[in-house]
Amino acid sequence: MSSQTNQVRVIVRIKAKEGKKQELLDLLLPLVNPPRKREGNVTYTFNVATEDPNELLFDEVWENNEAYDKHYNNQESVDLRAKIQDLVSKPIEFKLYREITGP
Repeated sequence: MSSQTNQVRVIVRIKAKEGKKQELLDLLLPLVNPPRKREGNVTYTFNVATEDPNELLFDEVWENNEAYDKHYNNQESVDLRAKIQDLVSKPIEFKLYREITGP
């Protein structure tokens, strides 16, 4: 019988508009380390797609939904999402997952 953990993995995909990647990186890079220090954060990585340099991905693991919600709703995160709207070619994609553990 499998079960799920309380941890939540969040995959955030961001697609920069053509010619806007550096401007987007300038906003995102300074904000990579603070979440790593937030209560409830397990891991927080920032990645670029190997096939498309304009596609960026955050891979985050939080102890539970409450910890993630606190991060997502903090003022820094809200302000950032507003600032990058004109730099992305499509809406930011957020997907939440739970790990399935073995028997």
